[in-house]
Amino acid sequence: MTLKRVGLVALAVIVALVVWSFQTTQYPPFEMQADAAPEGGRHLLIFGATRNTGLEVARVLIARGDRVTAFVRPSSDRSQLEFLDVNFVTGDALDMDSVTAAFADNDYTAVLTTIACFSCDPKPDYLGNRNIFDAAAAADVKRMLLVSTIGAGDSYEAAPLPARTFLKDMLPLKTQAEDHLMDVGLDYTIIRPGGLKSDARTGRAYLSDSRDASGIINRADLADLIVEAIDDDSSIGKILAAVDADLVFPWDMI
Repeated sequence: MTLKRVGLVALAVIVALVVWSFQTTQYPPFEMQADAAPEGGRHLLIFGATRNTGLEVARVLIARGDRVTAFVRPSSDRSQLEFLDVNFVTGDALDMDSVTAAFADNDYTAVLTTIACFSCDPKPDYLGNRNIFDAAAAADVKRMLLVSTIGAGDSYEAAPLPARTFLKDMLPLKTQAEDHLMDVGLDYTIIRPGGLKSDARTGRAYLSDSRDASGIINRADLADLIVEAIDDDSSIGKILAAVDADLVFPWDMI
């Protein structure tokens, strides 16, 4: 084969790979069957509400008339939440006493935790979430939603290699958190998003119980899916990936 022909074949392969990478994969969607909200609305306790996904969830809940209590550290920036008429309890997820106190004299219908920290030592991804799950169980607050990540637990192979490399210290902790939640006896839903962005909603995000699901999702779309799961008792006991049909890795992460 001539050098020119080799070059043309290599170019064709590269073009084919680029075209393939731009194609979105539609994984089997989890069909939501939202139940009626309780009379008087829901009251959510959110760990990780001051920014990113937790903040987006708080916005959705408040906009539809639910109540939100945010568990925040003394040093947290509350400015985005103060505009939303959110209640606050102060503490540290790594301090079991303050987490337990957050559940005292409450009427929470559900708890959401999105806490994670790449640079913290120790990281709260397992230890902090373990405290939250144990405190909820002791307070008999059954409904628990955990935002984990694709790559944790039995979805390790679904995460792209760059994500597995970047999160190599966090994925085992997130797996431990998931395992503990499944063991503690709560009505759990675990949501594993793909790569996260902070762009505007696309309205094309969905949940899937496929362990092969992988992709990207905007935090605002993820928040909508989390709220749907809160309302949907059929999501109890499920581990669901959250991805967007219109976003493709790696191009849409750039």
